Amino acid sequence: KPELLIITSSVCTLYTREAIHLLGAEKRVGVLKLGTTWPLPPKLVKKHLSLTDKILIVEEVVPFIEETVKILAAEEVREIGIKTFYGKNDGTLPMTGELNPDLVISALSKILNIPYQTMAPEFEKKLEAVTASLSPNRELTFCPGCPHRASFWSIHEALQMDNRKGFVCGDIGCYGMGMFPCGFNVIKILHAMGSGLGLASGFGKLNAFGMDQPVLAVCGDSTFYHAVLPPLVNAIHHRANVTLIVLDNSGTAMTGFQPHPGLPVNAMGEESPGVDIAGVCRAMGAKVEIGDPFAQTETRKSINRLMEEEGVKVLILRQSCALSPEKKNKKKFEMRVEPSKCLGDECSCNRLCTRIFRCPGLVWDKEQKKSRIDEVLCAGCGFCALICPAGAIGREEAVNQ
Repeated sequence: KPELLIITSSVCTLYTREAIHLLGAEKRVGVLKLGTTWPLPPKLVKKHLSLTDKILIVEEVVPFIEETVKILAAEEVREIGIKTFYGKNDGTLPMTGELNPDLVISALSKILNIPYQTMAPEFEKKLEAVTASLSPNRELTFCPGCPHRASFWSIHEALQMDNRKGFVCGDIGCYGMGMFPCGFNVIKILHAMGSGLGLASGFGKLNAFGMDQPVLAVCGDSTFYHAVLPPLVNAIHHRANVTLIVLDNSGTAMTGFQPHPGLPVNAMGEESPGVDIAGVCRAMGAKVEIGDPFAQTETRKSINRLMEEEGVKVLILRQSCALSPEKKNKKKFEMRVEPSKCLGDECSCNRLCTRIFRCPGLVWDKEQKKSRIDEVLCAGCGFCALICPAGAIGREEAVNQ
């Protein structure tokens, strides 16, 4: 029977085992690694809880395992007895930040009264300062070749050309990053799944009070089926002036390409009739157009035209996710930057491609002082060739083996 039981999972198991080894506490500490954290395996956990009176929960982020194990222990207290728990809630482990072996060692040394100093305090402070200075800025961004980046570029351009201070209501999905620089800060409102069009339809009635700003909403194809149908009915029924842009990338990309009702296969992998977004919208009475986000000029013109019209309009921008099986390891275009045409900092574009467009496949070559293509990251979508004002980015059809 161990003096202390540690319940953990995932990478925290490695931190735990390393900490136990460094403290030489193998004979005093037992480890239960959970393969599934939800639903919790009650019989397995109960069996291990009965072996000791002290339990330390080691997990990242919120104390989810800790709380569920405590509930189980309270329900089974007559059989397993009263236990003492250590974890995030009592401050044994920090509630925020990233875990590491040193933090687990600190927790174990306090619980087991084992003297141990991971490093000198002055060295720890210096290490924190150096680490902070070396940490790269990891901002959220779209994947290379993501059609959403192209869609938001066109939406941004359309709003700029319209010049009536139009705005976009967002929704939940990868495209939620449209509120960040990678989406050119196009999304101004982001609340909850299904709320994008719901809010936009309300704003779309304010023309009766003199508001002439165009109102747009964006959603993904999966979100459309899950939560946008009710607000679409509401918008059409109340004659709101709103443009809905459906970013159709043929799957639930953000959470692992689970199928949705628009695909010819169901959750069990069986053939199933797909529900067509365009057909549904037309049947409800909305005007529908379909486009390709990588056709930049045509997409921008469509958005500008639809913003001028009254009523509910739906623009479906279809392009598969850059990480989808049909595109993975396949490039449509081979991309290149012509050194003779790229003027670097001498160009009046002020590094438009790397500073504004920000695709990870485009990088700034500090030695050459010009833009270049990162061939490892570039997905070959070809869109960047359309936005370079100097025409320095070229593309040609790729030959995929």
